[in-house]
Amino acid sequence: MSWIRYLADMLHLASMILLILKIRKSRNCIGISSKTQEIYLIVFCLRYMDLFLYFISVYNTLMKIAFIAATAFTIYLIRLKKPYCTTYEPLKDSFPHFLYLLPLAGVLTLVIHSDFTVFEMTWSYSVWLEAFAIMPQLYLLQKLGEVENITSNYIVTLGL
Repeated sequence: MSWIRYLADMLHLASMILLILKIRKSRNCIGISSKTQEIYLIVFCLRYMDLFLYFISVYNTLMKIAFIAATAFTIYLIRLKKPYCTTYEPLKDSFPHFLYLLPLAGVLTLVIHSDFTVFEMTWSYSVWLEAFAIMPQLYLLQKLGEVENITSNYIVTLGL
């Protein structure tokens, strides 16, 4: 496995851990977009459909499960788990991601893909969707006007 892929996996995992720790330590989810997390959950579920079909390595399997589980857990904290969910501001986290980002990724997938198979199309869709996933988070931060240090650290590690 490439050291670049390993580094990217570790940075992405670090961003997820930072986010969960931020929510739990501060006991709030102010400044965190649930919609960005929802997009990432869609991305990971589509991209890792092969989890049930092929075994590549223990590392690969564990990372796929970790990404899906950490993202789902973050959504659970933001949307359902008290006291965190009481601080979620859905009116500020109002980017219409289902209206714009999901269809845009679908159109780009139909136009730009390497093969017309189910797995290639879902993979391509997940790549395009991941490229846009940060938009609801940036939109929320623009509406809030200020960013906590730990939230900016999360965004930086996510973007690397």
